[in-house]
Amino acid sequence: MVSIYYVSGIGNDTNDGLNPQNPLRTIQKAADLTHPGDIVYVMNGVYTNDNPFDNIVTIKNSGTADAWITYQAYPGHTPKLESKNWHGISIQGAAYIIIDGFEIEGNNNNITLQEAIAQQSDLNNPLTSGNGIGVDSSFTDNSLRSHHIIIRNNIVYNCGGGGIYSIYADYVTVSNNIVHDNGWYAPYGCSGISNYQNWNSDDNIDYKMIIQGNTVYDNQNLIPFYVERAITDGNGIIIDDSRNTQGKSDLGVYQGKTLVENNVVYNNGGRGIHVYKSDLVDIVNNTTYQNSQHVDLTPGEITAIDSSHVRVINNIMVTESGTPANNTYGSTNVIYDYNLVVNAKFLSYSGTHNIFGNDPAFTNPSIGDFSLKENSAAINAGTHTLAASKDIFGNSRSIEFGIDIGAFETLVSYRSLSTKSTNPTNLTLNGKRGNDLLIGGDGNDRLVGGNGDDVLLGQDGNDQLRGGRGSDKLIGGLGCDLLFLNKGKGRDIVSHFEDTRDRFVLPYGVRFKTLEIRQMGHHTLISSISSGIDPLALLIGVHANNITAVDFIK
Repeated sequence: MVSIYYVSGIGNDTNDGLNPQNPLRTIQKAADLTHPGDIVYVMNGVYTNDNPFDNIVTIKNSGTADAWITYQAYPGHTPKLESKNWHGISIQGAAYIIIDGFEIEGNNNNITLQEAIAQQSDLNNPLTSGNGIGVDSSFTDNSLRSHHIIIRNNIVYNCGGGGIYSIYADYVTVSNNIVHDNGWYAPYGCSGISNYQNWNSDDNIDYKMIIQGNTVYDNQNLIPFYVERAITDGNGIIIDDSRNTQGKSDLGVYQGKTLVENNVVYNNGGRGIHVYKSDLVDIVNNTTYQNSQHVDLTPGEITAIDSSHVRVINNIMVTESGTPANNTYGSTNVIYDYNLVVNAKFLSYSGTHNIFGNDPAFTNPSIGDFSLKENSAAINAGTHTLAASKDIFGNSRSIEFGIDIGAFETLVSYRSLSTKSTNPTNLTLNGKRGNDLLIGGDGNDRLVGGNGDDVLLGQDGNDQLRGGRGSDKLIGGLGCDLLFLNKGKGRDIVSHFEDTRDRFVLPYGVRFKTLEIRQMGHHTLISSISSGIDPLALLIGVHANNITAVDFIK
């Protein structure tokens, strides 16, 4: 019989935890009770463990292929793990586990660089070396290894060690997480997201390790790796030694494929995406921007060293001026093609379809908004080969026309005629069916997208923007604008929201108290939780704390 357990910051571990009114206090208590198919709902609260040499949560119980065990933020809640421990969440030799919707903050703010330097020879210090989420083998029986793990929709930051990592694991998916400011103080050469020494749990040679849809930034190493006595990592994402050559490993060469797609990776101390001593890796439709910030590291946005059969397709790579975009030392059978490369000194293994120097026209990279403006050189310049069907926001990529390079697919018109006007009078524009571009002009305009994935640009005046069905982009422009949200009709993207001036109009039956307003990196996600979680809009460059009831009208 499947059980649902509830955990709350005001719960008690003497409760049975089987209903929201009688919750447990610790996630660990629930984890120890789980069986295949169970769900652990974690409600608001701050979760800690006073013993830094332990973890806040250690997961050892496994699900099955048709009955996964899920650890999930309760709908509308934002549970937080504050970790000075070895791990916020540690999965040890378990299988068929989902981790969904947690905020995990490490101990960086309680350590200074001077303290970390003084303690760098201490390899047993969780205060400097703690990790966010770790997927590992059993600590008591190394033959028990983790597999079929999904880590999604989490925010992991300020960990002295790694943000999210797997070691000796198989079938691990890391998706839609925000991972930043990790790896600073550990002497272990940690990174934002890492796969180390993947393990063959079966003989499947298809995609098994997947890293997709993540936003990864400001991860770096400030303490040398104790083995090399130098800075080696602090990468955004690394696929590390899947050949299993290090540490006298007996796991053998990993036979599965690894997919790295639709990630936004920027301002990391190490490489943006790094493949090291690994094979069969596809790196597709990612946006990387000014990584390799540490002066002691060989530069590169997307690199493949001592590796083979690595395909780098449809990526945007923006380097620091005059530095290499990649490094392919010791690698064979490597392909870099259909990439947009900016500021690079050179690109090795370059195919014939790369674009060099043209402007990617990011919306606002200074606040982490790497979506594309209409004049971007990346639009429709990619190839369908290996391309993802959707982008980082879940917007469909074009099947009929060219797809965009990078993590974002623009929602511009594919029709030969767009509804467009610069007339300063008050306009009513209806997109009806298809993917439309509606530009209102200078008056007080009413723009209705209709069906399809539309772009609505109000410009000047006090405008009303209603996306309709599909995943639309609403750009209010100047003036006091009304932005209509739609329930169950696709998640809209809202740019240029002016707090105190613009207002959201809620769909019928949705009230402010039934909204979840959640920070996602530099952006804010608004969801309806009246009946399940229904994402309504993503606000670009807006902090969740600034969105209050006064921003909404019925």
